Amino acid sequence: MTNSESSKTYEDRRYERLMESIDEYLGDQGPDCGTGPLFRDIQKACIDLKSYHQECVDSFTTVQDYFQ
Repeated sequence: MTNSESSKTYEDRRYERLMESIDEYLGDQGPDCGTGPLFRDIQKACIDLKSYHQECVDSFTTVQDYFQ
């Protein structure tokens, strides 16, 4: 990480990553670019994240149930 990058806040770096990702979908040309693929991949990411976090919640619940 360069000195310039390390002086940026987490929020600034997160925003730049988001902007780069959106630009890959909307700023490039090709069959897997545009709003359709962007929305498709956002939906898929939300489904995958929901599943992952549900597994975490299930694990916490299992541990909590053990102590009750």
